[in-house]
Amino acid sequence: MIFDRLTGAVLKALCFRPRVPPGKARRLDWLEAMAGKKRIVTRTSAGFRFACDQTDWLQRNLLCNGVHEPEITRLLESEFEQSDVFYDVGANSGYFSFLAVTLGVRTVIGFEPDPESCTVFRFNRDLNGWGEDQVMLKQLALSDQSGRGIFKRASDSGDSGFGQWPHRETVEELTVDVVTLDDCCREPDASLPTVIKLDVEGWELAVFRGARELLKNQPPRLLIFESTCGSDGTISDSQISVLLEQYGYKVARVERPSGVIKATENYVARLT
Repeated sequence: MIFDRLTGAVLKALCFRPRVPPGKARRLDWLEAMAGKKRIVTRTSAGFRFACDQTDWLQRNLLCNGVHEPEITRLLESEFEQSDVFYDVGANSGYFSFLAVTLGVRTVIGFEPDPESCTVFRFNRDLNGWGEDQVMLKQLALSDQSGRGIFKRASDSGDSGFGQWPHRETVEELTVDVVTLDDCCREPDASLPTVIKLDVEGWELAVFRGARELLKNQPPRLLIFESTCGSDGTISDSQISVLLEQYGYKVARVERPSGVIKATENYVARLT
């Protein structure tokens, strides 16, 4: 369910004003009590439409600013090529997948195990008039072995996942399908990724371990991932950097516009 255009515009103008600092947009309990998770449609800075649920942290901030993780958005805008095959791992509600489609990327595949996030992904894909042939969604989690796993759904969708993650408030545990990236790439007619964005809340090492064959034989030119880190920005789990360097990647932190280093940061790995 979405608000009509006029009501949505009024709510956005009064309650979700532009330029609220990232992460600071407040959840409105009165609006939730009145309308539940009814959505407000906004147009992102990249140009695609997104129906936002203000009870969700990511979507609430998208309402205010029209952009999610501006430093990663800018990085992808400058790096994407139309011939790319983009894997959006931990796609959540689809922001980066939709960014890629908007920028003309040839093949876009999102991976997301949370059924609620998948529903939002599909709704917003339809809202923009895109089909499965333009942006595919696989309702799967990635790890170091294929099978089934226990997925921890958080109060804010951006904190959900398998691993340990700061500030996560788990509200539900789900059993979900899990595959390795190598298994995905062995499928008949699989399009092998040239760019991978990974947002899996503490499960990065397991996903990379499940991609050893890909990293060795047909390595993507660009890997972007989020990880916990120390106060100096160094990745907490040194095994991640060691594994990627083993396959010829150089890892660097992507600085926030504010320059502040938080408990979790984004990193980019490029082939050397």
